[in-house]
Amino acid sequence: MLTWDDPLENLNPHLSVEAGRRLTWPPVAADRAAELALEPEKCLVGGSRLTSNIAPIKYRWAWDAYLTSQRNFWLPTEIGMGEDLMALKKLSASERHTFFTTFATLTTADALHQRNLALAVYERITAPEVGMAIIAQMHQETIHSMSYQHIIESLNFDEDEIYLLYQKVPEIRAKFEYSNAKTLGLQGQSGDLEDYARGLFFYYMIFEGVWFMGGFCPIFSLQRRRLMIRTGEQLQYIARDESGHVAFGRALILALWRENPETRLTESEAHALMREAMELEEAYAEYTIKPMLGYDLKLHLRHTRYLANRRLLDLGFSPLYSATEAESLPWWEEQIGFRKEKNFFETRVTEYQTGGALSWE
Repeated sequence: MLTWDDPLENLNPHLSVEAGRRLTWPPVAADRAAELALEPEKCLVGGSRLTSNIAPIKYRWAWDAYLTSQRNFWLPTEIGMGEDLMALKKLSASERHTFFTTFATLTTADALHQRNLALAVYERITAPEVGMAIIAQMHQETIHSMSYQHIIESLNFDEDEIYLLYQKVPEIRAKFEYSNAKTLGLQGQSGDLEDYARGLFFYYMIFEGVWFMGGFCPIFSLQRRRLMIRTGEQLQYIARDESGHVAFGRALILALWRENPETRLTESEAHALMREAMELEEAYAEYTIKPMLGYDLKLHLRHTRYLANRRLLDLGFSPLYSATEAESLPWWEEQIGFRKEKNFFETRVTEYQTGGALSWE
């Protein structure tokens, strides 16, 4: 057994300290040619698959996104659904159709999120801090799926009716089939990098940034009327997460374009992709959105067109729709920018941020 009085070379019998020489630790390889060549600089994609050093952090936006996702941890089972079970009985036929169809579409879409992140977006990333942020997104998507399942069980919905509705409704199925076709370019490490960039544009800017973010609105409208309050509350947490994902996606796309300028979409291409997606959204909305107090198809389409313009502007493109065609719902920012604080008359913290990230204002 070694003691503190033993010579330092006893730590490793293969080392010795010669007179006048300082012991190096760890030892320098005798054959430098046998050492692995180090990447001179991190790359977003196309770098060494062996790159594992988080620091020095090159992509600060990705590291910040990772830290934010860790602070925003929440569990859907903390939210009781008793009120919604009672409210469900009060919905009109139009409200029930809109709620059920919207909810079923969101449930299936979130399952696709997880698959795309795991099998496509993450696969080509070679910068560790960016990979960590994407893995954190994967985990958040599992929480979202858990949330939908919690709602399904609490409201006594038929699981097959929810999860398989897209197979029965052509307008929903068309969106998912289009999604699968547009994200094929994300898959495979040796695929065309331009296709990867197009896939990122569709996935983050259209699927998440327009379709998904717009999909929350019918249920938020019910929540604002004190109907389906707890479902709306869970969707607020999901929308907060997804808003962060869209911001991350924008930064990821811009970084990819800076490092690989040949992958940048032209404005005409971006407009064409957005226009195709919006045609599918309009057909879907016509089936899904039935007239409700304070919400209808016209309001929904104006808001989703606003989201489409916003996503294009985020990447430096001109808007697709005029100001008369696109307008945000006046309560949209309030819904997704909510901040829940501790209710001192309850026993739980509703902020859903961990540790020192909590702030009581």
